[in-house]
Amino acid sequence: MSKNEPIQKNTDDDNLFASEKETDFVVDANLADEQGAPPCNTAPPKYHQTRIIRSGIDSLYLSFRGEVRSGLLSQLQEKKEIAKGGRRSGKAVAALRLANIPFKVHAKGQGMHPFVISNGHFRLRVAGENAGKVPPLYVEISSELLSCCGYESSLQAARELADSLLKNADNGSVSRIDLCVDFTSKIDWQGIDAKRWRCRSNYRAFYLESDQLLGNVFGQSGEVSARLYNKTKEIEKSEKFFFKELWQQNGWNGESSVWRLEFQLRREALKSSQSLDPDFITELFNSLWRYYTTQWLSLCDINPNDSNRSRWPLAAEWRTLSKAKFTRHPVEDIHRLNFECIPSDESIFVGATGYLTSFMVKYEYKSLAEALAAYSEHARSYFKSAENKHTSFDAYVEKKVAEKQVKFVKLGDLLESEK
Repeated sequence: MSKNEPIQKNTDDDNLFASEKETDFVVDANLADEQGAPPCNTAPPKYHQTRIIRSGIDSLYLSFRGEVRSGLLSQLQEKKEIAKGGRRSGKAVAALRLANIPFKVHAKGQGMHPFVISNGHFRLRVAGENAGKVPPLYVEISSELLSCCGYESSLQAARELADSLLKNADNGSVSRIDLCVDFTSKIDWQGIDAKRWRCRSNYRAFYLESDQLLGNVFGQSGEVSARLYNKTKEIEKSEKFFFKELWQQNGWNGESSVWRLEFQLRREALKSSQSLDPDFITELFNSLWRYYTTQWLSLCDINPNDSNRSRWPLAAEWRTLSKAKFTRHPVEDIHRLNFECIPSDESIFVGATGYLTSFMVKYEYKSLAEALAAYSEHARSYFKSAENKHTSFDAYVEKKVAEKQVKFVKLGDLLESEK
């Protein structure tokens, strides 16, 4: 989500966002069947204008147990030292291939894991020899991989990576999973009366941009948290343009704002529902979603004749969201995706064109060719002024190119050059 303004946390002493109804957490794997045939996501009830575009898994974090393979730690250490000094040392590069997938080796580790390797769709943390009880491997899977290739294919790829890193690797355990539903709606989320929200957490944060509400966060940093935000706006920052194609496949008109409701479930919350098994949790997606959209967070219609907010009925829009179904979708072959650590052409050219057109308007250039010819002169003039902290335009460009040569790596080319 956009972080253009600091998150504002509100602690409500009157328990404004806390549910008055204490319900034990129980997830019934048969709940979806008991509710009858699932409603079609593309044909919601006609009494309101909330329409579900897609449902899916946005994030998946897995931990694996096993023994790091002999020789791998020394190889990772060597690659890490290369990364600290730049991209290559002679023919050696700060990259390696696991399960036929290329990875960049980072110069820094994270926490108890001294080694971090990543590409466009995976981020792996690998423990050293003295890891103790810490799982030797954590795998984070990108939203694009999960959305385009599906949960099962992404899980299988993670297990293949674990097998290439660990001897006797187990099947993995879910450390965090994010369930999400994307939808369009005519409801004014900025104008909702705060009393209509019923939530198990007392904490609510929100994001603003030019006084426009972009999103809400409930229960931030807890074992369970929920985010409701304008996904079309967020994509402008995150550049996850692939979502637009997925939405269009499900009937999005390309113009309406798409909002997302997302629940982030961490290990302790998953443990209480016996959902740590990455295979078994697929049977619980629908009932988990139903529980968290009715018992943990809900939008209600105010009943002025009843002071007990736990009895207020769900808003029609929220009922539609709570009935979203998580089903399998046709997926791409995982090996057809691009694992390179480089920005897409769309993000480069769309982003650059946005800045160039702003430049054209500010300095009153009528054509792109004219603006491009004058750009360097304006930039050098700016960098000579007192408005910046840089020495010169050319020095700044050289510095940024060097930084991005390390950040954006053509892994395939690098690994070929090492041979």
